[in-house]
This record gives sequence, structure tokens and C-alpha cells, in this order.
Amino acid sequence: MPRRQSFRGGVIEFDELNPGDYIIEAKAFDSDNDLVVGWGTAETTVNAGESTDCALALALTKCISTFDSVPSSSKYKYLAVASSADMVKLGEWIKSGSDLEGITITLADDVDLSDCTDWQPIGFVSESENKPFKGTFDGRGHSLSFDIGNIDSSNRFRKIGVFYKNDGVIENLVISQYLQDGKTLIVYGNSSQYAYSNAGGGICIENSGIVRNCINKSSIVASTYSDIGGICMSNAETGIIENCLFSGSITMNAKCSNGGDNQKSAGICPRNNGIIKNCVSNGSITTEAETDQNLPDSILNNISGAISVYTEGFIENCYWLKNNIKSGSSNKNRIAYTKSTYKKLTCIPDPSKITGCGWFDTNSPSASVTAGTTSECKSAQTLAYSGTLVEMLNAYVSASSDSGLKRWTAGADGNLAFVYK
Repeated sequence: MPRRQSFRGGVIEFDELNPGDYIIEAKAFDSDNDLVVGWGTAETTVNAGESTDCALALALTKCISTFDSVPSSSKYKYLAVASSADMVKLGEWIKSGSDLEGITITLADDVDLSDCTDWQPIGFVSESENKPFKGTFDGRGHSLSFDIGNIDSSNRFRKIGVFYKNDGVIENLVISQYLQDGKTLIVYGNSSQYAYSNAGGGICIENSGIVRNCINKSSIVASTYSDIGGICMSNAETGIIENCLFSGSITMNAKCSNGGDNQKSAGICPRNNGIIKNCVSNGSITTEAETDQNLPDSILNNISGAISVYTEGFIENCYWLKNNIKSGSSNKNRIAYTKSTYKKLTCIPDPSKITGCGWFDTNSPSASVTAGTTSECKSAQTLAYSGTLVEMLNAYVSASSDSGLKRWTAGADGNLAFVYK
């Protein structure tokens, strides 16, 4: 492990430990004992018959909020986030133009951002300007939760997401809740006056880098004519979304019936020009009835897909819960929007780029998977792996050359989860 910048510490004593291997986690607090300023982990082994007192030197990574200015990447390769103050300062750094390339930021604990009621995705500057994140953000399986106030004329450009534009790596992060006035939802746009300005994705809005091993469990209620994705809103040609799970819910409330292609929603990413691999959508999507009028000026509105909506990119070995889209009064079972249109937008222009995908009809890690058909995927699918859903997901992980992918398992609630530690 590379040596990290550290604080001087003393001896940490452990009493009556059973023999075995341990991961020791330590935190350093400020003088008021209310703010974590350093964090770190180390491994140790306790042997039978030996003293259970051990001195362990820990190199603690400094938390972001301890810095007065953006640190040099040549000196600080690792930083930690342990509080909402750290997240706010991280946002200030990116907004000022520091992309943090070459720096790994680790989430040291679950962080509640309920005191950040004016939260905007990190990197958002204005409706016409945003700044990219080029570092690595490692959630270590910890979660972020948000409590964001109402949208009104004073904050009409509110977006959803942790980051705006990711050009680096976001991994091992869980979004547990987006809260609106204490409820399990966030509302974007109280009326059509504000609805066009709001959009988002659970992890980031625009991805040009890598998003992997991330989970979004939150419930999102959006009164927006723009797009919402469970993981990202758009995935660029260089973007990779891999080994991610959407298990929450998306409800699109706006009654959009005008021209254009408006109000797209998907469990993973509504606009995909890159690669989506080994992802699962077992959450739910609810929209107004879709409009596909085959007219030049009134084309597509209120359209959804379990994984994506519009994809010129690749979708490989992805799986979804059957009929998890409710469009008006109808249930839809599809990986993306499969209809052809008269003008402007054909949602799956190259069906050969969708491979190995299918659906399951029981929301369980042990569910069996059925290969998608032409009506569901625009091309008949052949599953690359066999077994239960979780076995197929882990077969992909085992076959991958990416050692950073996490294995899937059944969580305490019976839902899919990752083995983060």
C-alpha cells in the first residue's frame, strides 16, 4: 500500500481479541471532538497465546475540510470525506476549477447531507457551465443521503446527483435517500415554469469516465420535462457504467405532451453513447402515458426503459425486473424504448450493440433470468452466463480483467447488494 500523509498518534490497545485477522479503522477528531480530521485503516493478525495488546502505527489520511486551499496532487494522493463539511469543500474546489486528477478521495463513513439544503451536484456552476471531476471517489460501500428543499423561483436550476460531470472514477458508493421535506422523495419543479431546467442522475449527471459498483436505493419524484436516470443521466462515448444497481423508484409527474423528445427516464442511464455492462434495474419507473405521435413536431414524450432509453452505445449483460415500468395505465417490459419514430429519434439505432441481456420476474438474487426478445431489446438475446441472477452477475465479475469489480450477494433486506469489504 502506498504511504499516505499521516498524523502523529499514540498506541491503540485492544483487549481480549480472538485469534484471527482484523482490519483496524481509526479516526482522529479535532479539539472539540466533533469533526473527523483524519481517517485510516490497517490490517493486523492476532495469534493464539500472544498478548492481545498491540501497538499499531496508522497513517491517517487527512480529511478535505482540514485544508485551507486545494492541496497539491504531487504531495497529497489521498484525501478523506467524513462529514458534510468535507463534501461541501470538495464541491467548492471543483467549482473553482480544480479537477483533482491523480487524487483518490475515500468516503470514511456514511454521510448525511441534510444540512446542505442548497446542494447542487459537485461541479455545477450554472445552467450553461459545469466543471469536471477527474479524480477517484471511492465510497467503500458507505452511503450518502440528501434532504433538499423545495424548488421555486429562487433555485429553479436545482439538479440531482453527487457529481455533475465525471471524467474520473466513481466507485463503491451507495445513495440511500434523496429526501424532500422529510419524505422519501425529491421534487424537481413545482410547475412548468421551472420544469425544463431540472435533470439528473443518482450518481452523476454526465459520465465520461467510469462509474462502477454503485447502488441507488432512493425514491425520486420529478416534475421535470428533462431526463432522470437511476445512476447517470447521460453516458458519453468514453463513459463506462459497470456493475451498478438501481433498486429505488423514479416517478415522472409532468404531463408532457408538446413537441420534442422530453422526459426520458431509465433505471441506469436514459442517454447512452458509451458502455453499460453487468448492471441491474430492479426498481420501478412510473410516468405519464407516453406520446409517440409520428408527427414532425410532436414526437416522443414520457418515454422510459429499464436500463436506458436512447442508446447508440453498448448494453452488455444487463438485467431488469419484468414490467418494472408503468406508463400511464400500461406496464412495459423493455430494456430501452423500442419503437421506431417518424423523425429525430430512433432509440435503438443499432440493435446488435445490445447483447446478453434479459429480465427476471421475481425480485430476488436467486431469480432465474429470461433472455430478452426483439420486442424487449430490438434483437433476440443470448445470455452469456447461466444460473441464478446473482450467479450470472458474479460469473461476469469472475471473467472480467478488472480487479476493481465487486462481487454481488444478497443483502440483509434480501435485495441484491455488493460485497464491499
